This record gives sequence, structure tokens and C-alpha cells, in this order.
Amino acid sequence: MKSSTSKSKVQGEGDYASAKKYNEHARAFAQSGKVEQAAREAAPRNAQEKDDMRQAEAAGRARAKGSANAGQDKGPAGRPKPDKQAPGQHPQGRDPIPEKLPGR
Repeated sequence: MKSSTSKSKVQGEGDYASAKKYNEHARAFAQSGKVEQAAREAAPRNAQEKDDMRQAEAAGRARAKGSANAGQDKGPAGRPKPDKQAPGQHPQGRDPIPEKLPGR
């Protein structure tokens, strides 16, 4: 078993070293004066590209944490979801009529 003092290569979420490195690079980029140029280069070149960017952003926001429909998998198109019913209730009502079994 590894000792708890050894450095792990995998730090997972909450990786403070990577967050610090990212923040330093982001701050340096913002102070470099290249932000406006990068924004112009990232802008859509035509109407089709602009529409594609909007659709991609909408798809990303639809699955974002904290949004109203986050985590709701809509499933394949055309596949109906089963009706939700209260637990303990029979789907045919209070006293369902038993079905006749063949051969009886």
C-alpha cells in the first residue's frame, strides 16, 4: 500500500495545483492585450457558422448543471416515456376486472 505522503499523479476534481496554474495563465492572457484579437478570430465567419454556434451553445446549456432540465435524458426520438403513476395504485383503477386466461 502506498503511503499517504506520496504525491499522486491523479488528483481528480478539486485539483488545486491545476486550478492555480490555469488562473495564472488566464490572468497573464487577459493582461497581454490579445483578448480582442482572439475574440475576433473566434467570431463566426458566416450565417451558417453563427447558427451552428448558437445550436451548440443551446445544446450545452440544456445539459448544464443547475438548469431546469439538467440530467433529463429525453431518449431516442419517437420513443414514448411510460406514464408515471402513484406507487401502490393499480393502473386500471381501484378494483380492476380480472382478465380471462385462455383455456380456463
